[in-house]
Amino acid sequence: MTGRRLQVIMNPWLQVGLSLAAGVITAGCALVGVRHAARGNDRATEQRELAGRREEWWRRFTWAADLALSESVAKRVAGLKLLTKLARSNLARQDEYLLLDVFQGQVLDKLLVDLPETDRKAAAGG
Repeated sequence: MTGRRLQVIMNPWLQVGLSLAAGVITAGCALVGVRHAARGNDRATEQRELAGRREEWWRRFTWAADLALSESVAKRVAGLKLLTKLARSNLARQDEYLLLDVFQGQVLDKLLVDLPETDRKAAAGG
């Protein structure tokens, strides 16, 4: 008798409706999960790309620094110009700005010492 009551209570349309609702809920949850995973992958990709760009910035900085420390005055000037361009990059952060400032100051001091006396007076504005 219990089986008959359950059969009467469970309308066939109710079974179809519950199955359909369960399917829609499952599909919706799967969609949310996929979108969440895709966003996480996008963020990871962006972080890797930023790290790669910053690594390239640092490689260029060391190249420009080597030029700026060269014995050739022309190479030093080229290195300083490159360092100035790197300072304008949005990849440079506060620490890099401080490093660039100190580095350029030291290289410029060396350039001024290496200048002939007449050029040094002209550079000083006198």
